[in-house]
Amino acid sequence: MKIGVALGADYIPYKELFKISKLAESIGYNQISVPEIWGHDQVSTITTMLNLTEQITVSSGIMNMYSRTPALVAMTAASLAEMSKGRFILGLGLSGPRVVRGLHGRDFKKPITHTREFVKVVRDLLSYGRAELDSELLGKLSGFRLSFKPSYNVPIHIAALGPRNMKLTSEIADGWIPVFMSKDSLSENIEKMRTTSPTNLENFEITPFILSAVGDDEKIKNLLRAHLGYYFGGMGTFYNEMLKRMGFESEADEIMNKFQKGDVNGAYAAITDEMLHKTCVFGEPSDMRDKLENYYKIGVTTPIISVPFRASPKIAMDTLMVFGKQ
Repeated sequence: MKIGVALGADYIPYKELFKISKLAESIGYNQISVPEIWGHDQVSTITTMLNLTEQITVSSGIMNMYSRTPALVAMTAASLAEMSKGRFILGLGLSGPRVVRGLHGRDFKKPITHTREFVKVVRDLLSYGRAELDSELLGKLSGFRLSFKPSYNVPIHIAALGPRNMKLTSEIADGWIPVFMSKDSLSENIEKMRTTSPTNLENFEITPFILSAVGDDEKIKNLLRAHLGYYFGGMGTFYNEMLKRMGFESEADEIMNKFQKGDVNGAYAAITDEMLHKTCVFGEPSDMRDKLENYYKIGVTTPIISVPFRASPKIAMDTLMVFGKQ
């Protein structure tokens, strides 16, 4: 059974981050996913990790499809795959209107169409070396070919939260990245993908980010609450709507309302113990391993252990060791 970990320089100092990435490989982790929000650049971090390791796969988890052109993404993916001899996974996502408009100054238009066209261009460039497109969203692409032939296949995984995007992901991607979804909701959506997708999902990867921390005292719970509260209340409507679909409608409204009024601590406090138990893996090491086992049983191929923001390097290291294979 495969397992991964999400590691980013925005919440773990670089010195500790690279130490932890080498540790992850040494104790049997199969994948590192490197997030990018609005701080440290993702690609430079991935490049360094690939240079410091020998076997582990490194993924862009998750690269924003509005902040880079698809041609640049294809060039980056092909380069990272070549330098690592095929150890790179391209994880893509839409981010959200707040980030896309406020940080990157791009228009958040027609996200489903944007995803479909973006992935097509990336695939065409990686597979054939060239892409032709005449698009309202991505412009007119013609007359160029990559100056080198990609030597390795690059799997494309897509982070999708809503029903339409999940359906599209099952049709055009090699894998799905759910983020902070409850196990019950994850199970329902995996089964839906299997029964409604027009493509063969036999080798389809399901790699959910699962918020995890060893221990169950209030300090640990508050770290988990702050992380979830920020996503469910401060990252726009996508995560909040997903929380409602998971059965927490009144809680989702309360979290969003408090966050919008500036009561951030109140929003975090609105994350109930039930929500933590349904969306996170925490507690004693033996209990955490048992909980993770249940994810494999519903069809998850590579759970990605995600340590909460503001967790100390020690908490990150201790959590990583819980699921080590050696």
